[in-house]
Amino acid sequence: MEFRGITYKDEMITDQATLQRLPPDLKNFYREINGLVAYQGGLHIRGCVKDPSWHSLRRVWSDDWALHRKFATLTEHDVPFAQDCLGDQYFWRLGTIWRLYWDDGEVEDLELELYDFFDEVHLDPIDFLDLEPLVYYLEQGKTLSPGFLLRSDPPLSIDAEHYEFMPVSIEDFLTDQVLPSL
Repeated sequence: MEFRGITYKDEMITDQATLQRLPPDLKNFYREINGLVAYQGGLHIRGCVKDPSWHSLRRVWSDDWALHRKFATLTEHDVPFAQDCLGDQYFWRLGTIWRLYWDDGEVEDLELELYDFFDEVHLDPIDFLDLEPLVYYLEQGKTLSPGFLLRSDPPLSIDAEHYEFMPVSIEDFLTDQVLPSL
């Protein structure tokens, strides 16, 4: 499996407990690739690691940043293994990949198994992951560092003539400091 535009890759599994909790298809993936940031920041696949905290799957699955505590549309059994550059979450639920839209908390069943999801990402990451805001940001000569996402002002769920995109640390993004109003 090949990802382009990698800006961060973590090969060492330091959180065996999280790895052991994963369903078989995710566990096999993580043994091959223990998380990375690809497409110049467009896709962050979390790792089975303790540090850095922004990269830890455990933090958003079951610890202090657990997404199922922030969004009623998620359960503790959903595995939020990835996110895009705007914070939309990709999670494994009962064998298929789902997307949680950060701005409104809505979820969508992508009706794809894990490796089919990665195939779609690979074929057209800009369209499939809705990376147009990242392309715009990068075309301005800016870069998105590992550990950061883009925050849109106003949120993209609000119809506006112009949007500003600012980098924000994943830690700040996932805490109540920039949580959307649901």
